[in-house]
Amino acid sequence: MKKIDSILRCFIVAALTIMPLVFHAEPNTSMKMEVHRNVKDMAKHVDKVQFSATPQILEEVGNKIVVTIEVMFPPKYFDKKTVMNVTPVLVYDAGQTDLPAMNFIGEKVEGQGVVISHDNGGTYSYTTTIKYNDKMANSVLMVEPIIYTYKNKVHPDRASIKTKEDFALCDAMLLAEGVITTAKNVDKSLMRVAYVKPSDERVVNHEISDIYFNVNSDNINWNVPLNQVAQNKEALQNMTAHIADGWEIQNITITGWASPEGPVQYNVTLSDNRADMVDTFVKKRLAALAGQKGTKVSYSNVNDVKITCVGNGPDWNGLMEAVKKSNIKDKQMIINTLSVQTEQQRVAQLNKYIKQYPEMEKTILPSLRHVVIDVNTVEPKMTSDQMVAKASDTPSDLTCNQLIVAASMVKDLKHKEKIYVNAVQTYPDCCGLYCNAGAVAIEQGNTKHAKKMLQQALQINDLLAEAYNNLGIVAVMENNYDAAASYFNQAQSLGLNTDYNMGVVHIDKGNYGQAVQLMSKNNPNCDYNIALAQTLDKKYTLAEETATCLQENGQTLYLQAVIAARTKNVEKALKHLGKAIKSDVKMKEKAKKDKEFAVMKNDPVFMALVQ
Repeated sequence: MKKIDSILRCFIVAALTIMPLVFHAEPNTSMKMEVHRNVKDMAKHVDKVQFSATPQILEEVGNKIVVTIEVMFPPKYFDKKTVMNVTPVLVYDAGQTDLPAMNFIGEKVEGQGVVISHDNGGTYSYTTTIKYNDKMANSVLMVEPIIYTYKNKVHPDRASIKTKEDFALCDAMLLAEGVITTAKNVDKSLMRVAYVKPSDERVVNHEISDIYFNVNSDNINWNVPLNQVAQNKEALQNMTAHIADGWEIQNITITGWASPEGPVQYNVTLSDNRADMVDTFVKKRLAALAGQKGTKVSYSNVNDVKITCVGNGPDWNGLMEAVKKSNIKDKQMIINTLSVQTEQQRVAQLNKYIKQYPEMEKTILPSLRHVVIDVNTVEPKMTSDQMVAKASDTPSDLTCNQLIVAASMVKDLKHKEKIYVNAVQTYPDCCGLYCNAGAVAIEQGNTKHAKKMLQQALQINDLLAEAYNNLGIVAVMENNYDAAASYFNQAQSLGLNTDYNMGVVHIDKGNYGQAVQLMSKNNPNCDYNIALAQTLDKKYTLAEETATCLQENGQTLYLQAVIAARTKNVEKALKHLGKAIKSDVKMKEKAKKDKEFAVMKNDPVFMALVQ
């Protein structure tokens, strides 16, 4: 077939889409060389040859077009010394795609080709696959047979025929027009974007402080030297700081100890008494806080606070640790000796060491005569408004987890985006913030920024399932379905359900049954993409049921029109199409070119709708 320049190509595509599907070819009258009479005769009567394509309206399935070309020659037509080259060509505005050529040869021709009997004629067909691109949507499949008398060679292509043979070029004949591209109508915005969910944990604060006692005493004496140390005084003061700010008391543990140089039972009793004394002190302190004007404490009665009070007797472990950290010359010998002795032996031996090493009485034993106060408080829950305000204005006041909570409370995407922009600057090592920032970008249609955020999330945590899922969605937006499938599979292996999103991939691959199966699992059946997949899978009853429950808009009504057209219900198709165009005027131009409605193209109502 001759190359068609761009202007002529536009004319042919436009003209052929409104003409009948059958053309009668005439001999080419512009031949440069003398053509044999038999060749001229075959070209003149080429209309007796039946050229056909199945389907007559092509369809994109899995980014491919599969078409079967068939040629039927009548008896007494094909000259025994003649060759006919038939090269189907898909012509579209931006170019053309040649299909495999067919060479038909007469009975006295020696060479490669399909032999056609002069007396009986013959039939030949083949099926081929065309790689689809979007430029092919408005196209025509044509043949332009070229005929020549065999001399000594069967030429493999049209170019060599035209340069080396006398030939007759038949007029172009239309085999199929247009390509159904309904599979490209996937609504990618319905894909399941995954957000990292905040944990339920609340911030727990631990405040540990000590009260020290004189030897053999259980009375609290603030003049004890260790109680006067600034660090210890500050710790004791901070013991109730969070309680005063309204933090909920999780528990308070009071543990009494004694230095181990005295009798064991005496020290047990002494540690119990010390713990009881501190228990009383703590309760008075809590009661005083509750009684203050404008108090924020979370309790109303001290008895409601969970306090555990216990005496642990002599603090041998504390002694060993203190000796280990001391400057005593023989400290390792002391530790080794005391470690292997019985309780009574250790007490006797310790008293000898006390006399031998004055540092023990001076600095080590006083630190063991104490009560440890461990206060565990839980940060109070903020209201939604408080948390969102802090996330927007002072994100450093919140933890990474709290920022995720705050962002989840916001519906406006721009506001949500602002929270995450500030959050990732505050916590640059929090993978969940980057992942969710990417999710917001996807919902805003900013795939470039989404990819950047999601890749950053995976640099921090390469096992983040949500990030892989969202990168899969970005890949779909970029029409990179192989990469998308890889991302979705990775997310699935990490425990995230990606069935619906994988269903979208299977629609693109042409696996419509698999798409329906995956997308319907654990998803409400009232979903546009599920209805689309059911339509493509030719499950029209199910598709209609699914589509009927969808919220009416241009997209959903248009799909219902397609379902009706496929089931030959023209009246219903026109009704849905009219409503679709009324809802979204862009559907008019789409319907005008859509070969789904070829059955209605001459219907006056349809013509009025798309004008």
